[in-house]
Amino acid sequence: MRGVSMKEWLVLPALLAAAMLTCAAETATNAVSTNVPPQNPDLLQKGDTIKITLSGPRDLEGQQPIQQTIKEDGTITLELIGSIVAAGKKKGDLEKEIHSKYVPKYYKHLTVVVTPDSRFYFVDGYVKNPSRQVYLGETTVLKAIASAGGFTDYAKKSKVKVTRASGETFIIDCDKALKNPQLDKPIYPGDKIYVPMRVF
Repeated sequence: MRGVSMKEWLVLPALLAAAMLTCAAETATNAVSTNVPPQNPDLLQKGDTIKITLSGPRDLEGQQPIQQTIKEDGTITLELIGSIVAAGKKKGDLEKEIHSKYVPKYYKHLTVVVTPDSRFYFVDGYVKNPSRQVYLGETTVLKAIASAGGFTDYAKKSKVKVTRASGETFIIDCDKALKNPQLDKPIYPGDKIYVPMRVF
């Protein structure tokens, strides 16, 4: 086994420092990623089901809302105007675009209302009411657990697992998050929260 040369001894600290910086950067990246939504929950997404109500003109009286599922290419298809991109838009913006395609070409006046179906997140494990919860807007892990009735006496609050709709998983220490709100991560539609049992 050969000895280490003086040149190698001089290079070794630099290599160790570079490795430490790389690990730190990866840790920071992972920490940040849990705060970034896979998609903006305020925007319509592929796979969303929406109802479109057209009203105003006499020939539309009594017409039922048009139900559409946003296709993989991000579009929906409506009578007369054909294909229109819906994914990535706010519902108000889609209403305006549909209106502009119908008026004045097909109707003199028209009211368009787009209603997305409810989105959900899931809370399971040792909570008082394991269930699917309607996503009503910005929420966090602690608020989501509260919406499911809160922890049971058997819950291990320090090891709460969150699985994003994208498949990304991470652990939240809810005891620490209660004391430091910055540790209470956001929850988005499709996320799953699992509270394990603590060992007595």
